[in-house]
Amino acid sequence: MKFHEVPEHAFGALPAPVFAIIMAHTDHGVVLVLNRVRQVWELPGGFIDSGESPRQAAIRELAEEAGCVARDARWLGMVEVNDGQTRFGALLYCEVDPAPAGFSSNETLALDFWRAGHQPAPLGESDEMLLRKFAPA
Repeated sequence: MKFHEVPEHAFGALPAPVFAIIMAHTDHGVVLVLNRVRQVWELPGGFIDSGESPRQAAIRELAEEAGCVARDARWLGMVEVNDGQTRFGALLYCEVDPAPAGFSSNETLALDFWRAGHQPAPLGESDEMLLRKFAPA
């Protein structure tokens, strides 16, 4: 995984993002979702729908996967991942009110939080790299 610090509306030489990830901060830490299929803790995110901006996708995915409403979402840049093919995604950060207790969905088994002294496992490799780089200590 590589991080590219690029402006939100000018990706430069990079391809347009195909997915969006959001780091949602609460008083308990950064929201993580336990992916129902992969059985791993991840930052909320997913593919960008047709006609949707990366920002809109990140905010939508946060609501779908964690039941949270983003406040003051801000663009951090783009991530480059290679899981057999190279793809680019948007990375955003926001504040949220407390996450709903006991939340689950068709994609999410449970919620937890990344914070000092508490890192749920197993954690997605690229998610952990992003958390170590950007999550508040």
